[in-house]
Amino acid sequence: MPDSWPPARRWIQIALINLAVAALLGALMRYIFLWEVPGVEYRSIMHAHSHGAMLGWVYLALFAGYVVLAGPTRRAYTYLFWATQLTVVAIFGLFALQGYSAASIAVTCLHVLLSYVAVALLWPDLRRRLAGTAALPYLLAGLGSIVLSTLGLWALGAIMSSRPPNMTLFYLAIQFFLHGQLNGWFMFGTLGLVVAFLERRQLPLHAARLRQAFGLLLCSLLPTYGLAVAWAERHPAVYAITALGVLLQLLGVVQWLRAVWPALQQLMAPLSPLLRGLWGFGIGSLAFKALVHAAVAVPYVAIMSFTVRNFVIGFVHLVTLGATTLTLLALLHGQGLLSLRGRGARLGAWLLLAGFVLTELLLFLQGLMLWLDWSFIPAYHTVLLLATLLLPVGALLLALRAAQKPIGDPAVPLNSHPDYAPVSADGRAGAER
Repeated sequence: MPDSWPPARRWIQIALINLAVAALLGALMRYIFLWEVPGVEYRSIMHAHSHGAMLGWVYLALFAGYVVLAGPTRRAYTYLFWATQLTVVAIFGLFALQGYSAASIAVTCLHVLLSYVAVALLWPDLRRRLAGTAALPYLLAGLGSIVLSTLGLWALGAIMSSRPPNMTLFYLAIQFFLHGQLNGWFMFGTLGLVVAFLERRQLPLHAARLRQAFGLLLCSLLPTYGLAVAWAERHPAVYAITALGVLLQLLGVVQWLRAVWPALQQLMAPLSPLLRGLWGFGIGSLAFKALVHAAVAVPYVAIMSFTVRNFVIGFVHLVTLGATTLTLLALLHGQGLLSLRGRGARLGAWLLLAGFVLTELLLFLQGLMLWLDWSFIPAYHTVLLLATLLLPVGALLLALRAAQKPIGDPAVPLNSHPDYAPVSADGRAGAER
C-alpha cells in the first residue's frame, strides 16, 4: 500500500499513541486508589481517559478503516483526520485539567461536528464503492449510529440550562450517547470492516444470514437502550422492551457468527498463535457482550450490574478493548496497515492482549466478590494497577514498532481496487459462489 494515499498507516500510528495515552491515564486512576497524587482530580482524569479512548483511538481507527474502503477519492479525508486529531489532543488536555468545563464541552462539540463531515463524505463513497456487498449495510449503520448517538450530547444543553438541572435526564442523555457509540458505531463499524475484509479475501460467507443478522441487530439498537433507562425507571414495560431488545441482539450476534464462522476458521488456521488470540478474544468478546446484555435483562442481574461499579467498568472495557480493539488489531494486520511480524510489535500485542484478559478477570471477579460480601482480593488495587500498566506499554510498542514503516505481509490491502466478491443467487458470497 503506498504511503501517499491513503496515509492510513500513519493514522493508525497516531491512533495507537492516543490509545497509549488513554491507557496511561487509566493506570493513573488505578494508582490514585493506592497513593494520593497532589493536584490531580480523579474525576477529571476519568473523563479524559474515557473521552480520549473512545474519540481518539476507536473513532480514528474505525475512520481509517472506512477511508481505506472508500477508496482514493477525496484528499479531504487527510485534512479531516488531522483536524479531528487536534480536537483529541485538546480533549485529553482540557478534560484532564478541568473536567467538564465550557472549553472541554466546546472542543467535544467540535469533534462531533467533524464526525458529521466524515459521515457526509464517507456515506456516498462507500455506497458507490461497495454497492452489492454484504458489508455495506453494517458500515452505513455504523455511520448512522454516530449521528444518532450525538443527539444525547445536544440534549445536554437543554438539560443543563434548566434550574435546577434534572440529573436523571442528564444521566440518561449521557447513556444515550454511550449506548449509540458502543452498541451502534463501534459494533456495526467493526462488524462491517470484518465482513468487508472476509469478502475481499473471497472466504465463505453466508450472505442471507448476514442480512438476517443485520436486521436483528438494527432492530435491537434502540430497545437495548432500556438497559440504561431501567436504572432510573424500573417499570415492567421498560423491562419488557429491554428483554425484547437483548433477545434480538443475541439472535443477531448468533446469526452473524454462523454466517462468518467458516470464513474465520479458514482465515485463522494458518495464522500465528498471537493473531489467532487477537481474533479469538476479539470475536469472543462480542459474543460474551451479547450474553451479558441478555443476562442483564433479568431484574436481579440488572440491579447487581448497576450496583457494583466493577461490572460497569468491566463491561465497557469488554466492548472497547475486547470486541473492538483486539478485533481491529487483527484486522489492521490483515489489511497491511499494521505489522505484527517484528519482535517489538509482537511483544506489544501480547502485552495488550494479556492486559485486557487480566484486568477483565480481576474486575469481574472482584465485582462478584463484592456482591457476595466476600471482601477484596488480596492486594487487589496493586495487582490491578500492575495488570493495567501492560496496556499503555503494549499500545506504545505497537505505535512505535508495528505501524512505523511499510511492510511486506502477504495480506492484500483493501483499497487495491479489485471488485468485491458478488453475492450469488443461492444467498452466499465469496468462496461459496
